[in-house]
Amino acid sequence: MKFRLSPRSRVGLVCGVAAFCAALPGCGGKSNVVPVSGRVTVDGRPLANVAVNFGPLTGGLDGAYAAYGKTDQEGRYTLKLVDDDQRGGMVGKNRITLNESSPGGESDGAAPRTQFKLPPTARDGTLQFEVPAGGTDAANFEFGNASKSTKDG
Repeated sequence: MKFRLSPRSRVGLVCGVAAFCAALPGCGGKSNVVPVSGRVTVDGRPLANVAVNFGPLTGGLDGAYAAYGKTDQEGRYTLKLVDDDQRGGMVGKNRITLNESSPGGESDGAAPRTQFKLPPTARDGTLQFEVPAGGTDAANFEFGNASKSTKDG
């Protein structure tokens, strides 16, 4: 007994398998995106409310995915892609910018004066981090009087 599918049934089967695969975690995702998390500290103390931005320096415009995260009270962050909120960052060398924000409060309308805890190099795009192919939970940026930020993982 031979089992044959009509051309219409084959198309339906292929579409069904593709839809199933796309629904699975990691299947259909971007292959050059891996889990990335870390911590931001100043003088050994965690820094909360820091926007952490990774911009890939490799891959050209096609297949390059910027990622972002925000530190919690412990200074920890986890990256997500800007375009679709997929967790992770792009494998390879990335340009890093760290931007401090303060929790909103009452204002008299004048621009609040911000006391930056991070050095200018954290904001100017000169920091870089190499995201390994297996991902990392140690994309840490440490600042202080005697220490310099982590630049490679």
